[in-house]
Order: sequence, then C-alpha cells, then structure tokens
Amino acid sequence: MDETALHAADEAYKAGDWRTAAREYLLAAGAGGPGTGVAFAKAGNALVKLGRHADAVMAYQRALDDPGLASRSAVLCNLGAAQAAADEHDAALVSFRAVLEDASYPKRYKALQGAAGSLAALSRFEEACEMYRAAALDASNPDPGKSLNSLGVCYLSQGRYDEAVEAFRAALGVDGYAGKGKAAANLGLALCGLGRSPEAIEAFERATGEFGHALNDEALAAYEACKRAVAQPKRETVEGWRTGEMPPVFADDDEDLSFFTRTEEEMKQADREARRAERAARRQQQGLLVRVGSVVAVAAVVVGLLGFLWASGIGFPTQQMTVKGLLEAHRAGKPVDGYWVAVPAVDVEKEMSALPPRFTSYKIGSVDRSAKTSTVEVTVVLEQGAPLAYKVSLAREGVGWKVSGIANDWRSTGD
Repeated sequence: MDETALHAADEAYKAGDWRTAAREYLLAAGAGGPGTGVAFAKAGNALVKLGRHADAVMAYQRALDDPGLASRSAVLCNLGAAQAAADEHDAALVSFRAVLEDASYPKRYKALQGAAGSLAALSRFEEACEMYRAAALDASNPDPGKSLNSLGVCYLSQGRYDEAVEAFRAALGVDGYAGKGKAAANLGLALCGLGRSPEAIEAFERATGEFGHALNDEALAAYEACKRAVAQPKRETVEGWRTGEMPPVFADDDEDLSFFTRTEEEMKQADREARRAERAARRQQQGLLVRVGSVVAVAAVVVGLLGFLWASGIGFPTQQMTVKGLLEAHRAGKPVDGYWVAVPAVDVEKEMSALPPRFTSYKIGSVDRSAKTSTVEVTVVLEQGAPLAYKVSLAREGVGWKVSGIANDWRSTGD
C-alpha cells in the first residue's frame, strides 16, 4: 500500500477536502489485496461525504475483501448505510443483519436504526417498529430520543396514533435530545389524528415557541385545522320553562249578560256541556302527552343507536365502500384524492405507490373497526405472480371514512 498517498489522504480528510481524500485513499489502496482494507474503507467514508453513495458501496465492498481487515462490523454498518442511501434497501438489510450477528460490536444501535429505516422504506412497518424500539432500548445508544421519534413516525405512518403519542412523548422526555422540536410537531400530528385538537395545538405551539422548530406543510395544515375545530362555536341549550305574559282576554258583553236571563234548566244543560267539554279537553291533553312521550322515547332510541354505531366504527360511506372506490379509481387511472383524508398530494402519491399500477382483480377481506380509526385487509391479484396483500388504514371523517395510509402486509405475502 502506498503510505505516502495514505498520509496525504488523511491530511485532506482532516481538512474537509473530501474529493482529494477519496482520490488519495484509492491511490493508496491501488489494486487491492491484503492490508488495503483500511484505505478502501476510508475512501468509502470520503465518498459518502461527497454524496457518491454508489461509489462508496463499491469501496466498502473492496475493503471487506481484505481478510485482515479489523472492525469488519463497523465497515459493514457503513456499507449498509451507503446502500440505503443509494436506495438499495434489500442489500442494506443483509449488511445490517450481518452486523447484528456480531454480539461484540459496541454500536449495535446503529445497525438497528439502519435496518429499521430500510424496513420502513420497504413498507415493512411492523418490523421497522420492532427495530426502532430495540434501538431506543439499546444501552449503547447515546441518543435514544432519535430512535423514539423515528418509532413514533413509524406508528404515525400506520395510523396507530395512540402508540405514536406515547413514542413522541417519550422522545420529549429524553434529556439532551436535540430533535425535540420535531418530536413536538409530530406529537401534534398524532393528537390531531385522534381528534384531540386542544392538545395538538399546544404541541404545535411548543414545537415553534419552546424549541424554535419550523412546521412543515403537513404540520401547518394540521395546526390550522385544529385551530378551526376549537374555534367552532358550541351550541348552548337552556333548560326549564320560558316565562312570559298571558295575553289579555276580552269578554263578549252579550254572552256575559245572558247569564242573568237563563232558566234553571238552561243552566243545568250548560253545566253538562261544560263538563263534557272539560272531559274531552282532558282526554285530548292526555293523548298529546302520550304522543310526546312516544316521540321522546323514539328519539332516545335513535340517539342510542347512533352512538352505538359510531363506537362500533359504522359509518357512511363504509370502510369497504371507500376502499373499493379507491381501488377502482386507481385501476382506471382516475384521481384518488377524494378518497383520502386531507393530506398533501405528494403524500397521497407516495402512499399510492405501494399499490401496483395494474392488477386484474382484488378482494376486500376483514375489517378491524373502532370509533375513529379502522384497518381493511385487501388482496390484489396480478396478471402474473403471487397475489399481494395490503392493509389500508382509514380515519373517521364526518360520519364516513377516508383512507389515511396503505402498507404491504408482508406476513400474508410470505416475504
């Protein structure tokens, strides 16, 4: 190995001259062979600094060809990070898992976080959550707040808002975590998803005020929506009787004077008629009360039924109707924004990319319902290859349902 070139590369790297450092490290390594692994590994580091991730992958792989290379797990971890940055997530997972097999590697949390990121990029969110959780609990992790925030984002992408809230609050409770502004903004998104607008507003304002974090477009939209929800006037009802004055009664002079000219028989007849009129009025009043009571009872039953349907996740359009409309529109190449909750179009496009652009048919399976969120299992049949299974997350919007996320159900497809 060319020691002169290696020394020049080290000096350039210290000075932040990544281009010169990469060139000199590669010159020092030459054609490779025993003892050149360190030069190739350092060349990979310089290439990462330059954003040349595909070239860095090749340099790290050449370094690993050196049988005498020390700290192989560290180089493997860097290789996984470069592969992930180059959008080679399947290959990155192989590298990170090789690192995790080395129980002596002192920075396992790096491999756990790297694997979690690649799993999330592949829409394997359940596995990604497990990796992020393990990274946060790793005793060697100097920044568990970062792992907890990433765990919350992973939950958020699945519509698991309650779990996301817990993860973001745990991140905010980590002393020294530099990303608390992001965690507070993400907490606001999760609380907004749960319909807890006052708490969401408090989280958003803490992100901007206490931590000086600038809200992105998604967070700003959620913040404004929560403020509008809180500002809506509440209906007030006043119980009890309303008081007022009785209208004046003007008597008919002729009728009043006729009382003095009636015979005894006429007075008895008038009394009998008055009693009949009184009984008729009483029966009419009782009938009215019965009708009013019936209406009230029916209204109570209807309100109770609506409450039960709401808590059971029943709505219109139903979860199945929304998912069916989304799939039909997607297959026909029509706009699908109307089937989604209010999110930016770029997010809808990203989520919809999980579905194949063409498929012959689909089947809507079981529905996991709750009052505010639901999950629908969908199987898509392709023209060629095995069927693909997905889990479509939905959120309550008004009395109906809108889609909030789409994720591959890898357990069903046998990945």
